[in-house]
Amino acid sequence: MGRQPEAEALYSALAEERSYYGFLAADRIGVPYNLYHAEVPASAAELSEMRHRPGIQRAHELYRLGRMTDARREWRFVTRTLDRRGLQVAAKLADRWDWHDRAIFTLAKTEYWDDLSLRFPLTHRSQIETQARDAELDSAWVFAVVRQESAFMPDARSHAGALGLMQLMPATAKDQARRMQPRPSWQRRHLLEPDNNIRLGAAYLSRVYQDLYRHPVLATAAYNAGPGRVKRWLPDSDLPADLWIEMIPFSETRTYVRRVMTYTVIYEHRLQNEPTRISERLRPIGTPANLAASEAAAKGSQG
Repeated sequence: MGRQPEAEALYSALAEERSYYGFLAADRIGVPYNLYHAEVPASAAELSEMRHRPGIQRAHELYRLGRMTDARREWRFVTRTLDRRGLQVAAKLADRWDWHDRAIFTLAKTEYWDDLSLRFPLTHRSQIETQARDAELDSAWVFAVVRQESAFMPDARSHAGALGLMQLMPATAKDQARRMQPRPSWQRRHLLEPDNNIRLGAAYLSRVYQDLYRHPVLATAAYNAGPGRVKRWLPDSDLPADLWIEMIPFSETRTYVRRVMTYTVIYEHRLQNEPTRISERLRPIGTPANLAASEAAAKGSQG
């Protein structure tokens, strides 16, 4: 509409947010991303008092015994009456115990969003970086998928039957394992083992990435909704990728893609890498022929 000053004022305000739209706005006006981090404050006395509460002790012991369902049930029961400050201290304690899913979910109840290390842990870093490298993927992207899929809950099970850190359906895992050497196990119990799950999940993400013209937005959508659906959603002519995301027919997949794109930026920062601008990941999305041409052009520009 030619109202540039008004647009820039709106973009400037939005760019202060650490969010998908905040990052897009920052790209529009060429300013750094807001990656502000402020650790949840918790004194030694507060942590000690929380640690010695009987219910917290029971939850911790059940967690150490590997009785995860009972441990989470006990944690929910004992934290249900905590105030905002108590929840923050409990979240901090869970993080120190490497119980990252409880830390993430408990802190979220307090709407404290600035502790990036607690909200975006680097657990399983060695496995994720190794499998990402083997699959020729950005490790921050794999971290982002794990964070969105399971919040680092190794025994996560969805209502649809997906399992483990990267929420693999057994049939998908079986099909993927048959393509790999040495062949990993696709048995259900083994899909709950972090190393095995990450290996299969990273390989499958790489497979859909290669199949969908090395386009990270399409591959991310396909990881959630399936590559067949994503291929049916391709437009008849080129669209900006951010507009295509808003037109994804499934609200769950729209949200999923926006979150994974956002989390990838945050994980690049957590890994002490210079974050790739989201706009650099948003090649136009169009027909298969146009996507193939843009893929070839992207490969050529990379040498």
